[in-house]
Amino acid sequence: MKRQPIKTLITASAISALIATSALASGFVNEKRAWLSLRPEVRVGYVQGLNDSLNYVFVDDTLINALAKRGRTKCLIAQKTTAAILADRITTAYNEDRYAPLAPSAIYIIRMGEVCRSYINEARLEYGLGPL
Repeated sequence: MKRQPIKTLITASAISALIATSALASGFVNEKRAWLSLRPEVRVGYVQGLNDSLNYVFVDDTLINALAKRGRTKCLIAQKTTAAILADRITTAYNEDRYAPLAPSAIYIIRMGEVCRSYINEARLEYGLGPL
């Protein structure tokens, strides 16, 4: 029997936690109201899966997208960022009305672009691209 990688198990756990919530019963988590209806521990599981999926470099990614993912990953490691911290960043962003209609994934990309800009630019410079 082949053992599953821990990342797969964590993502599966996050998905299971989401399915168990009443927020998912009515639809996807696509805006502020749905996000805030999730229990804090479910937000952490959700954002762990979100983080894993948004930073996985696919073979068909553009160089720009792959380098952004590489920069975000280096940033997360260097800053010892946890899923709880990421969930809190999304929750905090929803305090601003302009983010209310956005999905948590969009807020993740926006906030991590701000927090990790220097790491993303470093990855870009390694390939001869200018900073963002």
